Amino acid sequence: MKSYLISIAGNIAAGKSTLTRALERRSGGQIVSFIEQVDYVKKHGYLEKYYQAVSAYDRLKRTKLDGKDPDGFLRIKEEAEYWGYKIQETYFLTRLLDLGVLNELLREGRSVAQDRSIYEDRIFTKNSNNNEYITDHDYQKYQELFKLVMRNKPKPDLIIYLESDVHALKGRITGRNRSEESDLARPENTYLSNLNDLYRPWIMKCGYPYLIIDTEAIDFRTDEGLEKVIEGITYRAPGTKRLFA
Repeated sequence: MKSYLISIAGNIAAGKSTLTRALERRSGGQIVSFIEQVDYVKKHGYLEKYYQAVSAYDRLKRTKLDGKDPDGFLRIKEEAEYWGYKIQETYFLTRLLDLGVLNELLREGRSVAQDRSIYEDRIFTKNSNNNEYITDHDYQKYQELFKLVMRNKPKPDLIIYLESDVHALKGRITGRNRSEESDLARPENTYLSNLNDLYRPWIMKCGYPYLIIDTEAIDFRTDEGLEKVIEGITYRAPGTKRLFA
C-alpha cells in the first residue's frame, strides 16, 4: 500500500504544527505527524541571536551614517552574515537528519504529515541573500550543497502552503509569546513580509502537487475548516482519500 508524504509549508506562525497534528488526529493515526526538530537551535540560542543580528542590521540600513563609525557598521553587517549562514546551515543539517527518519517511516508504509520541509530552506536562504544576511559566495555554496545532497531523497506527494497576511502572523507571534521571535512582531520589522513575497512564486514553481490554504478564510482548528482542508488534499492527491475514510 502506497504511503504519502504531505509537507505543510508557510511563514513563521502560519499554523503548520497545528495543521500537522490535526491531520494525524483526523486520520485516526493513519498519518504520522512529524514536527521538525529544533531543540539544538533553541538550546544554543541560535534563533534568538540570528533574529537579533539581522534586525540590528536592518535598522542600521535605514539610517544615515554621515561618515560616522564605518567600522561599527561593518561589524554589525558581518554579525548578520555570520548568523545568516550559521542558522541556515544548522537547520539544513537538522532537517537532513529528519529526512532519514521520514524515509524509514515511508518505507514501513506509514504516511506522514510534515511540519516544514527541507525544501522551504531555499526560501529562507534566498531571503537572507536578498537582504545581505548571507554573502553571494555563501549563497552559491549553499545552492550547490543543496542540489548535491538532495538527490534521491524522499519528495512530497503534496505540499500544503498556508498563506497568511503579515498582520495576522504578527498577531499570532505576539500571542504565542516566544522571546526569540518578539522583534519580528514590531510594526517596522519587514522580515515576515519579505518571506511572504517569496512564498507564492516558490509554491507555484516547486514542481510538486500543491494546495494553497488561506488561513484567514479557513480556520482548520475547527471541524468545518479541517474538512475543507481535507477536501483539498484528497482532490490534489486522490489516493489519500483512504487515509480519512
